[in-house]
Amino acid sequence: MLGQVHKRRLESSGCRPGGPRAAVLAISAGLLVACGGTTEGGGPVDDPWDRCPSPGPGVTIGGNPGSGDQGPAPQRRVVLMGGGSEDDDAATLFVEAASGGDIVILRASGSLTSYPDYFASGLSASPPPSSAVTVLTGNPGAGGDPAALCWLGNAEAVWLAGGSQWDYLGGWPTALHSGLAEANMRGVAIGGTSAGAVSLGEAAFDARFGTVTSAEALADPLHQDVSLSYPAFSAPELGGVFVDSHFFDRDREGRLLVFLARFLSEKDRSEVVGLGLDERAAIVIQGGTFRVYSIPGQYAWLYRVRGPTELGVGQPLELSGITRFRLAPGDDGPWPPDFSSLQGTELQVRGGVVGVPQ
Repeated sequence: MLGQVHKRRLESSGCRPGGPRAAVLAISAGLLVACGGTTEGGGPVDDPWDRCPSPGPGVTIGGNPGSGDQGPAPQRRVVLMGGGSEDDDAATLFVEAASGGDIVILRASGSLTSYPDYFASGLSASPPPSSAVTVLTGNPGAGGDPAALCWLGNAEAVWLAGGSQWDYLGGWPTALHSGLAEANMRGVAIGGTSAGAVSLGEAAFDARFGTVTSAEALADPLHQDVSLSYPAFSAPELGGVFVDSHFFDRDREGRLLVFLARFLSEKDRSEVVGLGLDERAAIVIQGGTFRVYSIPGQYAWLYRVRGPTELGVGQPLELSGITRFRLAPGDDGPWPPDFSSLQGTELQVRGGVVGVPQ
């Protein structure tokens, strides 16, 4: 009963349940709920959590709010990771792109504090961020909450955590999608890992009906499980690009080729690009250039696909005009990629089987 009273009084007072600014003192006659604090002389102090409204149901906010919104000009930088452990060098570049400003982590499941701790104190970023706050949309449909939009609107850098991309692409409301699109337009640093990275491409596998394997996708590219979205908040640098994560770790080449064939056909493009990221691999895009970061043996993979393709209901994939490029740690170059300067391998798909043209 005490816990229920505690939560109700925190919510009614505007405190975030369990958050950094909530302090509860048990008094024999009842509960005293204190938000914020006082100066040595007894006057109120500014509470950094007060820069935005308290979140409503379905949204929880936590982490390190810092000392206030500094409002510096961020560096525009796109940082994509393939899942698993983060690459510290690429993560440091993401944090430094905030220019000492505010980082907001968006996620629909998981920890409130892991990324704030990692970005604020787990890296040797210079300058460090003034704040790192997680906006957790436990109910993705509540993502248009004024508190969520306020924190996003103040951010100099935005990170999309892993999870299920359908929460982001199909669960988040238009208001949050529009807020992310606006953040792209004002030039914040943006990045993500796993589902978060996937969601930033012009086209994305949305996992609406769950995951799909390469074998399943190659056997029937038009099956409902091969569900694609075209995110309204895709990074402009990823125009014409489809991102997949946990790449060779989970044998995802075949399904990426299916996704690219669908992208090519549905948008009537002459060429599309696939970007596959192995676990613990990252790519950083800035100012018309890219660089790959990863541990040895993990790579970023580029696929240039020009077709033609044949797609039929219940029919395996037929796709030509594929070139695959493997990018190792430290590889860099212009972005969009200059494929003429890269050494690639020609591929084709016949009867749903990926191979080298004869």
